[in-house]
Amino acid sequence: MKKPLLLFFIFLIPFVCFSQEILSGVVRDQKTGAPLPFANIITDNGKGAITDADGKFEIDNREGEIHDLTFSYIGYHRKTVQVNPEKAFYSVGLEETPEKLQEVIVTGGENPALGIIKKAMRKRPDNDPEEALNSFKFHAYNKLVVTANPDSINGTVDSLFKENNGKKEFVKLDSTNYELKKQLSRSHLYISEKVSEYVYNQQKGRRETILATKMAGFKEPVYELIALQMQSFSFYQNSYTIFGTNYPNPIGKRGPGTYRYRILDTVPNSRNQRPAYMIYYYPRENGKTAGMEGVLYIDTESYALQKAVAQLKAVIDISASQTFEYFPAENLWFPLSKQVKIVRGENDNGIAILGSSYTGPEEKNKDSSDITSSRQDVSKLMHFISREENFDISLNTPVEIKGRGIALQITDSAHRQSEDFWRTYRKEPLTSRGKETYVVVDSIAQANKVERKVNLARKLLKGYYPLKYVDLDLRYLLKYNNYEGFRLGIGAITNTDFSSKYRLKGYSVYGTKDKKIKFGIGAAARLAKMTNTWVGASYMDDLIETGSSEFINEARSFSLFEPRLFNITMLHKTRKTSAYMEHDITAKIGAKLQFSQSNIAPTYDYRFVNNGTSYHDFKLSEVTLALQWNPFSRYMQTRHGKATMKNNYPNLTFQVTRSFRNLLESDFDFTKIDFRAMHQIKHPNRSSTSFLVKGGLAYGDIPVTHLYHASPNQPDGDAILQRFSVAGRDSFETMYFNEFFSDRYAMFQLKHHFNRFRLIGKIRPEMVLISRFAIGSVTHTEKHIGLDFKSLNKGYLESGFELNKIFKGFGLSAMYRYGPYRLPHFDDNISFKFTYYLSLGF
Repeated sequence: MKKPLLLFFIFLIPFVCFSQEILSGVVRDQKTGAPLPFANIITDNGKGAITDADGKFEIDNREGEIHDLTFSYIGYHRKTVQVNPEKAFYSVGLEETPEKLQEVIVTGGENPALGIIKKAMRKRPDNDPEEALNSFKFHAYNKLVVTANPDSINGTVDSLFKENNGKKEFVKLDSTNYELKKQLSRSHLYISEKVSEYVYNQQKGRRETILATKMAGFKEPVYELIALQMQSFSFYQNSYTIFGTNYPNPIGKRGPGTYRYRILDTVPNSRNQRPAYMIYYYPRENGKTAGMEGVLYIDTESYALQKAVAQLKAVIDISASQTFEYFPAENLWFPLSKQVKIVRGENDNGIAILGSSYTGPEEKNKDSSDITSSRQDVSKLMHFISREENFDISLNTPVEIKGRGIALQITDSAHRQSEDFWRTYRKEPLTSRGKETYVVVDSIAQANKVERKVNLARKLLKGYYPLKYVDLDLRYLLKYNNYEGFRLGIGAITNTDFSSKYRLKGYSVYGTKDKKIKFGIGAAARLAKMTNTWVGASYMDDLIETGSSEFINEARSFSLFEPRLFNITMLHKTRKTSAYMEHDITAKIGAKLQFSQSNIAPTYDYRFVNNGTSYHDFKLSEVTLALQWNPFSRYMQTRHGKATMKNNYPNLTFQVTRSFRNLLESDFDFTKIDFRAMHQIKHPNRSSTSFLVKGGLAYGDIPVTHLYHASPNQPDGDAILQRFSVAGRDSFETMYFNEFFSDRYAMFQLKHHFNRFRLIGKIRPEMVLISRFAIGSVTHTEKHIGLDFKSLNKGYLESGFELNKIFKGFGLSAMYRYGPYRLPHFDDNISFKFTYYLSLGF
């Protein structure tokens, strides 16, 4: 008798220990079988849960303390189900009832749920922590895990077959799932952790300082991943961010126009028994990409959020939640925790992540070469979870924030913190699987030199190739223009492994046609890290395009080639010595002050007559002040310096230049004022509209080298195909080189980017509609000898389109010139060119 009894217990143990760790199921309408989204679930030990948008639920029961589950849904009878120790999945049907929730009385026949939402919107200033509080401070612990439950994986060795003439032929054994189950029993697929301190005051806003960070596989964190905003800080802004994509907030200004609302239930909060309305929100219209839907728990007294849940159901499913804790002294619900979970979706609907849309894989027709297997698709079992817990919360206690505009600061020692530090701040000890994940991923990353490859990719995106102490500047490798021919060269700048306080840079190039060497050198020293203050000096002996206007504090840009350079014919030799200071007034307002002395000589036949003197070459002594303001962009401070987290629009640049005659033998006295504004609007259907406004005003003794040319890009040629070249980014494609020069001008550009569409087979181009306008004038044309150019005083117009990314990065553009400067022959007004847009993002 003892042996059968022992065998019985051995058989029973797996069910008791493993099967009931997760209770799952689905809640449906008992009559129709339709799933009930976001139904409320209360366990007998006081835990709460809700179903998802498909009526499904999962409840953690690792402690084995749950014996009853009570299900409720507005308009349905409550139902209690007993937990069976041998049952893990429950299909629950609720019976409809005519009884209704005693709702808030709203006049005029308005939807009562909408009435609650409107009250929550009116009370936002009182409930939003960043409006209701003078200051706050807290710590947060975040853990990100990519994993799967090993018990859910069928770890058998599978067989692969090839279908041939309707018959299956054995190919080989496949142990992938077996090895994966074995690995997942030891460790997760990936893990990272961070400890942060958040501080806020109403004068300088909110800042996160990362005190400690660990990313499996990396000695130093990947800052681009840390900067990724997985969720908004709280659910009170007009937009809620999930993985870098903004969605209209259901209690934001656009909420009632975007969502429909329905009351699900009234439930007590498990922490303090204050009741909350459960409001279900979902999109008014179903688009091609997933819209946000979910549940808001709205406090019945203050109309503050107690909890918020958002879900996106598509090719991948994303669920994001945020809970709040009540602080009686401030009569405020403050964010306590938030979580994002990603799993593979059950449909092929598109979804927006990081501002881009993704759809499911295309169906492929099977043929005789297809490989078939009964192997379990474990990708459906994988999940990504990022959870953050807030603690040490202090409200309305004065806090000090140094500097302005930095959203994220990473301490220099964050990636070197000790285990004692981690044990102090972890909310729960790291499991053996978590510890082993670091060991496994670190060894794999080291063997495959992942950290070096990531650093290489990061530098390549900016146009650098990293070496030990210097980064080679790829902008100087190869270019072409009509004057120099092929422009071959090399450039380099020291990196932070050389020094974080000093930088040296230089370049040298050689023109195969003019057979001249050009070069530039520079050095700078950092005075203050937080304000990004540098002082430096530089010297250059090179060629500059006549009529070009440069913003001296313009952010570095890199492209494999610059198409406008191909057809430039007017350049002037410039030898310039400069001294400058860079300083961030705030992180969002950057300033640069520069003094320069230049010797300039045009490479073409030109003379400028001023005060009875004729000049071909001349000297200038200039002082330039430039300001760059990006009011909505987000920045972070790392041990390498300031970096952009997210570039939001508009971007505004202002610059004034003053040349002083007789200062260091300067020949001319003039002033130039330049302005540029860039803006972009992203539409709900993921298309976008961009605007560019640019202008300049110059007065005084202005030679043609310092006039404005409005960025023309039409080479000479009698026929359309003779003018065929590569289109620029923001240039006038039908305006001929050297056709117009101005001493005051303004240009406006409008672009509308449509989503990519299927043209033929795998060809999915992106269509862009473009319209450009420029107007300007020029005075004292009689002073410019040797050049024949026109004024833009009548207004220049061109419109057309681009079909980009037809093949790899290549596409086509067609533009048409019209209006007052339309040319007599029809084909002279047409520009037909290549486009090239290469995306190098992660």
